[in-house]
This record gives sequence, structure tokens and C-alpha cells, in this order.
Amino acid sequence: MKLLPHYFKRIGLFLFFLGFILALDSVREGFTEGYTRAEVENFTHILPEAFRFWGDFTSLSGLLLYVLSRNRTEDEFAQKLRYESAFLLMVLTILVVLILYVFNHEILIEPSMFLALQMIAYLIIRAFKRGIILMKD
Repeated sequence: MKLLPHYFKRIGLFLFFLGFILALDSVREGFTEGYTRAEVENFTHILPEAFRFWGDFTSLSGLLLYVLSRNRTEDEFAQKLRYESAFLLMVLTILVVLILYVFNHEILIEPSMFLALQMIAYLIIRAFKRGIILMKD
């Protein structure tokens, strides 16, 4: 698999944090505990709705660039870790979705949030696997 040069990791991180800041205004919607129903219904966004879309798009694009960028030293070991992490993430995602569906078959997950969580989980799994393997040596 052809990967992007390693400096795309920095570009990806920059885009992720930029998108996170752009979409930050919409995050407040999820924290409604302690507010009355009228206060929640009268919630006004500081930024226009387009910022939420572009924030999600930018952060997902940044994560994708980060995931598809190679390390400074990319070898067969790094490729193997990449493939194992992707496979483990796929299996875990299917299991989590099945478990959620069993307990609440009407659950709705926003696709952009789902993809962002998957990409972040992939990075965590890959870093964890790399740390465990390198500690054994």
C-alpha cells in the first residue's frame, strides 16, 4: 500500500485541531444536563451551521491524512502493525455495533462522529500494539 510522506502527519494534526475548533460551537448541544427544556430549545449557536459541517469535514480529513501517513522509518514491521490494528479495529467495531444494536435497536450514530471515533481508536490500538511489542525486546 502506497502511503503519504511522513510530514503529512503534521498537516493532518493541524487540520484535525482546526476542524475541532471550528466544530466546537456544536459540542455544547450534547451537554444539556442541568438546563431547563426551554433553555435547551433556545440554544443559539455562536457560529453559522456551515462551520459545523466544515469543522467535521476538516477534522475527518486531518485524521485521514494522519492515518495514511507513514512513519519516518517505515518497514515490514510497521506495515504489519498497521494491518493488524486495522483488522482488530474492524472486528471491535462490528462487535460494538452488534452489542449496541441488541440493547437498543433504534440507536442512531452520526456518521462523522462514528468515523472519527474509529480513526482515533485505530491510532490508539496501533500505538498500544507498538508499545507492547517494543517493550518485549
